[in-house]
Amino acid sequence: MNYAQRLQRLDEALQDSTYDALIYGTGPNFRYFTGAPVHWRRENEPTEPQCLLILAGGAPPRVVLPADSPRLAEECAVDPEGIGTSDNLPDLLRDVLPEGRIGTGPKPADDYLARLTAEAGIEADVSNAQAIGEQIRYCKDADEIAVLRRAASMCDEVMGEVVEHIRPGVTQPELEQLIADVGQRLGAEDVSFSPTAAFVKSDTEPTEQPFVYPKDKGLVPGTSIAFDFGFVVDGYCSDFGRSFYCGPAPDHITGAYRALQESQCHLIEQMGPQTMRVSDLFDEIEEALDKRGYGDRLRARLPNRGLGHQIGVDLHENPRLNPEWDEPLLPGMTMALEPKLWLPGEYYLRVEDIVLITEEGTEVFTRFDREMFELPV
Repeated sequence: MNYAQRLQRLDEALQDSTYDALIYGTGPNFRYFTGAPVHWRRENEPTEPQCLLILAGGAPPRVVLPADSPRLAEECAVDPEGIGTSDNLPDLLRDVLPEGRIGTGPKPADDYLARLTAEAGIEADVSNAQAIGEQIRYCKDADEIAVLRRAASMCDEVMGEVVEHIRPGVTQPELEQLIADVGQRLGAEDVSFSPTAAFVKSDTEPTEQPFVYPKDKGLVPGTSIAFDFGFVVDGYCSDFGRSFYCGPAPDHITGAYRALQESQCHLIEQMGPQTMRVSDLFDEIEEALDKRGYGDRLRARLPNRGLGHQIGVDLHENPRLNPEWDEPLLPGMTMALEPKLWLPGEYYLRVEDIVLITEEGTEVFTRFDREMFELPV
């Protein structure tokens, strides 16, 4: 990864902004621009981060790291002369931060970073500027794309192993643990989030929430299984989903899954640079499912019309795939498309694919068999 180029782009974006300096704490922007292997995942960004990236327009970047974490310093891409510890943090801030407007991030750390600035005696207007770094992360370069392909391929491989264990009697926690174990054996650094194997028994009393199947109850025939999992590979996340059915499925359920897969493929075929905007994605798949008679089931599970998210060093990256984001699709954007169909008391079905926007159209990173659905009992 070319971290020097990333930091240069961040410095250029800072100079084009209304801010005089940036302070990014532990989180995806810090990881992306420094290369230091910090851990913050599952959206638990710290409110008082121990790692800081400080950038004042035109000055060399400075990084603050814990003194007891030599590995972070070894793998940080910033010049060693620019790396310090929190022992002299007030003095360091006074040395490098100008007065004026200072941008911070991530959001949970904003109050802490504003307090640090005030304690250092710097008169500044401090506000969140996470988006400056996020926008640079929108489009992945060739190195990032190669890592994301590997992370997606791991999902396919894990699913192939796990599906062999989907038999009557297996529980949801057993399948979820198996996913994590297989991923670790294949070399994943971590899971992107806690894996999910969600059972919904057909021909049961409808409920307001889909997941009421007891966790300690074994799988029985006539049940749909919806998977959602991902892994961290070389600092990048994957996010993947498929669904299956234990035993022969009624026609309306096989029809629903076929419609879901066909509509997902239709959407991916329509996507491309300059031909579609993020805000168009849900409408496109909704129309495809309406034509197949299952649009109501999409709306039942996704009333907010959200279809997924971008993915990279963080699991959920902007732009989010919902109508509020009117960004054009651009080459290098890498998206997790995750439509779901829900019929209470009958089924819960999901697919999720990682899709790259290319100059010509799209490339799908996740390739697990779309035809596999009904499993033997």
